Amino acid sequence: MRQSSLQFKVTLGYYFVCGIALCLSFFALIELRTISMQLVSSEQVYLLLNNVLEMRRFEKNYLLYHQEEDFDHLKYYIILVRQILNSGSINDFMLIRQKFSKYSNLVHHSVDNATEKAIRILGKDIVTFAEKSATTQRIQVHQALEKHRLVLITSMGVVVLFIILLGRLVSYWILLPLKRIEKNMVDVVNGQVTSITIRSNDREILSLARDFNFVLQELQQRQKRLLRSEKLAALGTLLSGVAHELNNPLSNISTSCQIMNEEIESDNVAFRRELLAQIDEQTRRISHIVRSLLDFAQEREFKKTVFPLAALIEEVIRFSKGIIPGRVKVRVEIPDSLALSGDRQRLQQAFINLLKNAVDAIPETGEVLIRAQSHDSAQTPLFAGGRCHPPCIEIMVQDTGMGISEENLSRIFDPFFTTKPVGKGSGLGLAVVFDVVEEHEGDVAVESALGQGTRFTIRLPAQNLAI
Repeated sequence: MRQSSLQFKVTLGYYFVCGIALCLSFFALIELRTISMQLVSSEQVYLLLNNVLEMRRFEKNYLLYHQEEDFDHLKYYIILVRQILNSGSINDFMLIRQKFSKYSNLVHHSVDNATEKAIRILGKDIVTFAEKSATTQRIQVHQALEKHRLVLITSMGVVVLFIILLGRLVSYWILLPLKRIEKNMVDVVNGQVTSITIRSNDREILSLARDFNFVLQELQQRQKRLLRSEKLAALGTLLSGVAHELNNPLSNISTSCQIMNEEIESDNVAFRRELLAQIDEQTRRISHIVRSLLDFAQEREFKKTVFPLAALIEEVIRFSKGIIPGRVKVRVEIPDSLALSGDRQRLQQAFINLLKNAVDAIPETGEVLIRAQSHDSAQTPLFAGGRCHPPCIEIMVQDTGMGISEENLSRIFDPFFTTKPVGKGSGLGLAVVFDVVEEHEGDVAVESALGQGTRFTIRLPAQNLAI
């Protein structure tokens, strides 16, 4: 598919509007030229009218008083009027030239009563013509101005219309794809899609969508690396717990083997079978522990299963024995009927991180309480606008530790933010908890105050255990 360019489209639209504006400006200049020519003609007509009126004034004085001075002025204005009529700037002057020629000839000959009457009649006709011409020119100039004003208004309207049309096209070319990108980003945030798909032929929009997808891929990769890094830390915690867990069955196996060596010559077959049964049982126990450890350490895709919550928390506590000192008591209050649907490994990692944080927050003696209950309310003040829809399970991990200050409370889920001393914490534990809970369409909240301990509350979708 051939790609287009927004820059080319916008530039083309800009040049198109400029071309229309230039064309309209050209027509407006033609109109102005026409008005200018009419104004020149109007000036000639008014100049003719003024000179004719002066000529008639001196004509009347001469005919009344027969003074040479008036006659000289009359001849002077006759010359001016002739020059205007002979200028040829107004075609209508051709109609009066003959009368003016007769008028001039009569004035320059001897004047008697008949001649005087003819002069007066011709002079009146010339004045009437000049007045009518002035009126006609005034009307024509007024009409030309009105026409020019209409052309200007029409031109402005056409330019505005094309600007609006160009704006709509720009909106269709740019804003609509951006809104689609915005909608896709909301879908990405909600976990419905993992990449942005935009139907567009414009190179800039496709480049923007490609860059967004690159950023999303980088964020996904970094999130995976974040989870992997924190998993390694949790794996160390697991290994401590596994070491404690393996000591007991290995010790029992060793004791049973020693007894069998001592009783190898004995005829008590039932006793030897009992010892072998104990060895077999302890071996299966070790196999179960190793399999759980391998399941946790194995890298695999998100996979949902339904499992009892109490069993999950029991595994978490068992694997975390290596980090729980004797001065800290862990109490669990979870009904056996509660079940979750999710990735067991990731939820296990999240609760290990919460338990480790709770234990680290207790400087001396204290207690960590893990409690769970079903919750059917759509929203509570703690989870206003949350993602988890009823029925839900609320899981609370509460400690009697030092608590968290108010200024740090809003940042505890930020990656790499930690209040622990250097070398004691990576700042990834609670960030992983937040990501895992969000991945399971759940909610997490924290309540804490300095010296009063901390309580993390997680809300996850509930499942029916009878499957």
